[in-house]
Amino acid sequence: MDVLLWLALVAAVVADSAPRWSQVAAGVAWSGLVVVTGRRWPGWALLVGAAANLVQLWEPSESEVWPVLVSAVAGLSAGRRVSATVPAAAVFSVVAMAGLAIAAAMDEVWGWLNVAVTLLFFGVLPWLAGRYRQLRALLAAAGWQRAEQLERERSLVAREARLRERTRIARDMHDSLGHELSLIAMRAGALELDRGLAEPYRSVLGELRAASVEATERLREIVGVLRDESNPAPVEPRGGTVAELVARSRASGARVELVTTGVAGAVPAAVDRTAHRVVREALTNAVKHAPGAAVTVRLTYGAAALTVTVTNGRPSVGAPPAAVGGGQGLPGLRERARLVGGALRAGARDGGYEVVAELPYAGLPTGRGADESEDSDSTRHLSQVRRAARRGMAAAVAVPGSIGTVVLMLMFGIRGYEVKHSFLAPAAYDALRVGQQRPDIAAQLPPQQVDGRPDVPEPPVPAGARCEYYRVTRDLFAGPIDVYRLCFVDGRLVDKTVVAGTVR
Repeated sequence: MDVLLWLALVAAVVADSAPRWSQVAAGVAWSGLVVVTGRRWPGWALLVGAAANLVQLWEPSESEVWPVLVSAVAGLSAGRRVSATVPAAAVFSVVAMAGLAIAAAMDEVWGWLNVAVTLLFFGVLPWLAGRYRQLRALLAAAGWQRAEQLERERSLVAREARLRERTRIARDMHDSLGHELSLIAMRAGALELDRGLAEPYRSVLGELRAASVEATERLREIVGVLRDESNPAPVEPRGGTVAELVARSRASGARVELVTTGVAGAVPAAVDRTAHRVVREALTNAVKHAPGAAVTVRLTYGAAALTVTVTNGRPSVGAPPAAVGGGQGLPGLRERARLVGGALRAGARDGGYEVVAELPYAGLPTGRGADESEDSDSTRHLSQVRRAARRGMAAAVAVPGSIGTVVLMLMFGIRGYEVKHSFLAPAAYDALRVGQQRPDIAAQLPPQQVDGRPDVPEPPVPAGARCEYYRVTRDLFAGPIDVYRLCFVDGRLVDKTVVAGTVR
């Protein structure tokens, strides 16, 4: 694609500038530089492409097509790859100021207007178009990510439904079949102890009792499988305090510190169990996802709520910390906190991860479950992209408006400077006499001539004379103006004439 783009630009350069081969060579090299730097260094490509507009200063009377094409291609490419507005604004400002300085040095200040106009239409607007495409692509990507997130959430809901159904089946099997098998084993055992039965019958009843016990054990194994699809049964004791849990983790080699603030008092059992579960889950994930990192567990006993905070730093080895849990750990903790009327939040913090649970002592379950939270990661990401798109659209309006305002202010400034320094007072003009030497009247003349002459026929210029033109009025916005024409031959004034701006 880059090669094809470069060949298209080369074709445009050749068609526009042939047979001026110096222009062709410059255009080919310039377009090649823009294409080469466009992907890896889009900022430099934008600078090179915008600088192509400065070619207008050297040949302002001829329409050069390839500089504006190169500028447009660079602006569109950079807009699709550069997400920040400030670097692009800096590039356009630098090129505009450089063009103004070059135009002033060449005494072609009004020629800079060509540079400003082409830079606006073939630099800024293509960049805004590329930026718009980039924002559209980001919005589309965010939408697809949101859709994928929703699909994953639906998959989790279906998985939870399957797990609940398996657990219900397991409970039914345990309650019904287990009870019946226990009764069979008990009755077989009672008959086996009956001395009134013959030995062969007692032997058969013993085998029946043993088979019932074995069937009960097999049923317990099947129930265990049905209760969970993948995760093994917990091996840690469910009882104990948070301090004991931290002590066991520290004994296993983890760097865990427990900080307690306030007086524990009478904490409800449900709140205490939830705090224990939050700390256990957070410690497990800290050891798993941030190996070697220091972990701090804070229990803050307030007047109305217990605040549990588990924070881990950067991992000393391995990969950076990941989110808590790999499947349902975080949603499960949020649901547990909700059931006691609290809330749980988790996220990255200072290179590590932090889990904070607010557990009120006398709380009620909130109305919204953890899986119904509107503050999901995909929703936040989509909201951020939308805000970026709105900022981009605002920039699409503000940037051209700002540039146009700056250009107008510069034009007015240049116009005011030119009018002020090319105005010759009527009294000073009337005081001039043919035959005076220019050095003698130089103090009465303005420092510069008017920029441009009236587009009307002038009186004949004396032979061998060099003429100078000065403004008759200080009007900034007048149309064709009258000018004073002073003609000198060998430094001596030989003619002074008022040239009308229009035919009268």
